[in-house]
Amino acid sequence: MTSRLLSFLAFVIFPIGIFAGAAPGNVQPIALDLPISCRLGENCWIANYVDVDPGAGAKDFRCESRTYDGHDGIDLAIRDLSEMERGVPVQAVAPGVVRHVRDGAADAGLASPASRETVAGRECGNGVIIDHDEGWQTQYCHLKQHSLQVKIGQQVERQQILGQVGLSGQTEFPHVHLAVRHDGHVIDPFTGQRQKAGCQPDGRGLWRDPAIAYEEVALYHLGFASEAPEAETARQGRLRDTTVSADVDRLVLWVDMFGVQAKDQLRFRIVAPDGRMILDQITRIDRTQARRFSFVGVRRQIDRWLPGTYYGEVRLQRGKGNTAFTRSATAEVHIF
Repeated sequence: MTSRLLSFLAFVIFPIGIFAGAAPGNVQPIALDLPISCRLGENCWIANYVDVDPGAGAKDFRCESRTYDGHDGIDLAIRDLSEMERGVPVQAVAPGVVRHVRDGAADAGLASPASRETVAGRECGNGVIIDHDEGWQTQYCHLKQHSLQVKIGQQVERQQILGQVGLSGQTEFPHVHLAVRHDGHVIDPFTGQRQKAGCQPDGRGLWRDPAIAYEEVALYHLGFASEAPEAETARQGRLRDTTVSADVDRLVLWVDMFGVQAKDQLRFRIVAPDGRMILDQITRIDRTQARRFSFVGVRRQIDRWLPGTYYGEVRLQRGKGNTAFTRSATAEVHIF
């Protein structure tokens, strides 16, 4: 059993034998929606996939490193804490009956050693477990404190709201962790196979929407600042400058990302209102990271910045030749 399920078991008692046996070959696959009503890659992003490596390592179903050892679900993230505070509903991915509910854990995350002690044994935080037909089950973790809207034994429909995305339990950023099981065995929703089945790059998956696809990397948040920005300030949603004074010394373009790899190249570009390229700089990622914050700035060389709208682009390139791909994101700021 995984740590999140074990932490939920510490709160509730399951009948003996509920996880016995394997999924019969003739069982109808469950059809799933995302646990957030969102556009993947636009206002929600997968931070981690299921770890399918049968050994001690960690690989997602594409044999990439977008996961960590033992991870038994997908982590669907929202942009920042300000989005969480506004309220992002978590929804049932399929119809079923609520089996267990837990609420009351604070949205503290893992901000300090004290908070780590607080979540010990309750790593899922506030959550819901739903039973579906033919032995299928889904679990939703890290919901916002006091946001849950369902109770044990309640019948829920597909896309019915269960609560809101939060920061409870063992997490460092607001997201919902979705685990899918059949007869107690963890199933990767991107392949429909058991967790330790190994890489399945052509897996069929369980998603109803065929547009739900694998993301090699996500440039999920970027913007401008007038000084060297702090990652935590951006992740709290307090770094969203849309206007800047023409007197500031520097203009900084920043980006927050999921799933970067060593040797990835980042290209930062800023274009002035008159079409001049005032920044064009390439940096190289030095190590593989689940999450990375980077920025590059340019100093003012004239008395005042030219008034108008400045455009920024961050482009990530990975690989060379036929295996190369790029991802990019853009932002703008108005200088007055």
